[in-house]
Amino acid sequence: MRGIILLCSSTAIAVFAQSTTQPPVIGGAGYSFPVPLPVAPGQVITLFVQGINTQLTAPVRATTTPWPTTLAGVKVTYRQGSAEPAAILEVRTLSTCLGIPPPSGSICGTILAVTAQLPFQMLTLCPLCARPDIPASIAVTVNGVAGQSLSVQPLTDQIHFLTSCDVLISGSLPRITTSSLPCPPMVTHADGKLVSARNPAQAAEEVVAYAVGLGQTNPPLIEGQPATLAAPALTTFVIDFNYHPNALAAKPFPLAWVVPPGPTFAGTTPGFAGLYQINFIVPPPPDNLEPCSDTTGVILFVNMVQSNLTVSVASPFSFDGAGICVQPGS
Repeated sequence: MRGIILLCSSTAIAVFAQSTTQPPVIGGAGYSFPVPLPVAPGQVITLFVQGINTQLTAPVRATTTPWPTTLAGVKVTYRQGSAEPAAILEVRTLSTCLGIPPPSGSICGTILAVTAQLPFQMLTLCPLCARPDIPASIAVTVNGVAGQSLSVQPLTDQIHFLTSCDVLISGSLPRITTSSLPCPPMVTHADGKLVSARNPAQAAEEVVAYAVGLGQTNPPLIEGQPATLAAPALTTFVIDFNYHPNALAAKPFPLAWVVPPGPTFAGTTPGFAGLYQINFIVPPPPDNLEPCSDTTGVILFVNMVQSNLTVSVASPFSFDGAGICVQPGS
C-alpha cells in the first residue's frame, strides 16, 4: 500500500497518577472494572494519563525508527517480573472538555495521551501450557515522576480493525471527507484505494483490512521497528461473513465438526511498526443484496445502508470486525 502511513492507537485506557495540584479528572467510564486491562505482544495502545504538569503546545511524535523509549519527558514501562520499556510513537496533551465550553463555574482539565507499542516479549496467558499466569502491569513516568501501576492481563492477541478515527494518514491518500458517517474502516482494494459505497468490493476480490493487536509473529518482531517482511501472526484466526445491512461484528462460533475458514493472510505490513493486515476473499453476495447508500448527500433521519457485508475475525481471546460495501450481483 503506497502513499499511506497508518500508525495508530488501538485501545484507549486510563492510567491515573494522583496529583494534589489538579482536581480529579474522569478518564473513562463503563460497566465493568477497568482492570486488569487485556494487552497483547506488540500492541499499539494509547494511555490517557491524569495529574500531569507537562503542557505541550503541539503533539510530539517520533520521527525516526526505532521509536524512542523516552519522548517529551515521558516513559512507559511494562513490568512482568522485570521492567521493559515500551517504544513511544506520540505524546500530546488533551483538554477534558474536547472543545466544548464547560458549564458555568467549572473548568477544563488536561490529560496526557501517550501512544506506545508494548514489548513483544511478554509472557501471555496459556491455559494449555501449564505455565503460571505471571502478574503484569503498566506505568507511565512524566518528567521523572512515576505514576501508579495499572494491572494488565497479557493475552496472545487483542485484535482491533483500524478506522479513520484511529489512524493518521499522510501522503497521496487524503483524509476521508466525502462521508458523513463516523469512522469508516480502513479496508482497501489491491491498489490501495478504500472500499466504499462509491468504490465497493467485488465478489472473489481479495481485499485488505488493516489492524493492530494481532500479537507475535514468525519470525518475531521488535517493538518500535518497522517490519521488514510480511511475517504471519502466530495466532490462528477464523473469519465470518455476514451479508446483512449495518450488521455488528460477531465472534465466529466454530463447531466441532466444521473447520472454520481463516483469512488468506494475517500478519505484519512491511515498512510499518505495529501495523498488521488481514487479507480475505470477498464471498459471493446473495441475490437480494441491497447496495450501500451513497453518503455524500445524507438526509437526516433517513435509514441508510452504511455497509452490506460485515467481516469478523476472531481468536479464542479477542475478535473484531468491519462493515464494508460489496457490489450486488458481482
